[in-house]
Amino acid sequence: MALETADATRSRGSMVHRLSRTMLAVALASSALTAGATGLLAYHMLLAGEDRRLRDAAVDLVEEVKGLGDATAAIEADAEQKELAAFGIRIALFSADMRLGGNPNVPVHSGCDWSQAPGGAGIRRCGEQAHGRLAVAEEQLESIPRLRLLLPLAAAIGASCAALISLLMSRRVARWAARPLTELSASLSGIEPGAPLPAPLLTEARYGEVDAVRVALVELLTRLHESLEHSRRFAANAAHELRTPLATLQADLELQAETSPPPEVARALERMHRTVTSLATLVERLMVLAQGAAPGTLELVDTVSLSQLVTESLRALPPDARQRVDVEAGTPGLIPGDSHLLRQLFDNVLENALKFSEGGRVRVRIHEDADATLLDMHDEGPGIAPEDAMRVFEPFYRTARARAEKPGHGIGLSLVALVARAHGASAVFLPSGRGAHLRVSFPHQGHPGAGDSRP
Repeated sequence: MALETADATRSRGSMVHRLSRTMLAVALASSALTAGATGLLAYHMLLAGEDRRLRDAAVDLVEEVKGLGDATAAIEADAEQKELAAFGIRIALFSADMRLGGNPNVPVHSGCDWSQAPGGAGIRRCGEQAHGRLAVAEEQLESIPRLRLLLPLAAAIGASCAALISLLMSRRVARWAARPLTELSASLSGIEPGAPLPAPLLTEARYGEVDAVRVALVELLTRLHESLEHSRRFAANAAHELRTPLATLQADLELQAETSPPPEVARALERMHRTVTSLATLVERLMVLAQGAAPGTLELVDTVSLSQLVTESLRALPPDARQRVDVEAGTPGLIPGDSHLLRQLFDNVLENALKFSEGGRVRVRIHEDADATLLDMHDEGPGIAPEDAMRVFEPFYRTARARAEKPGHGIGLSLVALVARAHGASAVFLPSGRGAHLRVSFPHQGHPGAGDSRP
């Protein structure tokens, strides 16, 4: 289940990635807008300052020549041009359309604007009229037009810097923002079947939205726990009530078989005995399933020998079935566990292998590697199709071939997986050239893989 969750997370993305991408987009947009707005404002402020400078020069000239004749005004305009030339300003004085004095290249112009004449790029010109005369001042401005051209570049540079900073910081900030949900997810992942809810899940969250989700989840989990507990008690009580009458009926049929009845009656009694025995086995398995054994719900304080349990399971088999089983125990297979549940596991594993081996041999091997104690079961049956390798551990699931050829209830392997999970182990069918190869792995205590409950 953890693998499926991880795959789903990768395929759908995560909130951290989403927040990171959002922060990056916002940083790019805001930095570009800020850089563009700042550059545009600087451009207009510089232009306004230059216009004020040119207008002041033009106003000073028309005020100086107020009341003077044209000849005297022309002399004053020439003198003003000489003074302003040192500052890069050219100025001329006009009366109507007639030039009185000043720079001969300055044309008539009213207001402030850029020169549109050929070769006049970058020339800013301002004309001020008063007392019947017009003064026009102009200046060659190189920096301001260049600034206008550099505005897109400034915006791009600002956006790039913001993107770099966002890349360095957004993931960390996004993780911080998503931490309440991450903590809630960690609390949920720590829930064990049948165990009480962890304390962090019962503690009020710091943020209202997250706390609303937490409260809804707690209420849902509480209802599910109550429903499952009710179903478990009902199944356990029903199985327990069925056990006694089935055992009595089984004993009565065995007694009747010992009275040497007629052949027809004997065959009928034998069929009835097989049916009752199958029902009794089904009830025993249902009782184990109803207990809902899961990691953390059992106190695994007893040391159990897997090889000894295999020997006990073999002794309970009929002689012809026992002769078909080869056991290779390279180790006693000592593990902490529940002997009753593990005996159910071995009985079901052996029964399943013998049933599907078509009269062939069954090989049982108990060995260890660096990480776990392993129980391998090989049979010579038709094997398990890859698409059924996981589903056969589901309760009541049976393959089409098994339903057609072999009697059963579809509980045996689900019980094997359940008991394995209760011991922090895993059960899985491995690829096999012939027949089926079932492996039950009991991780060594303290090993990082211990507690993997997925078959």
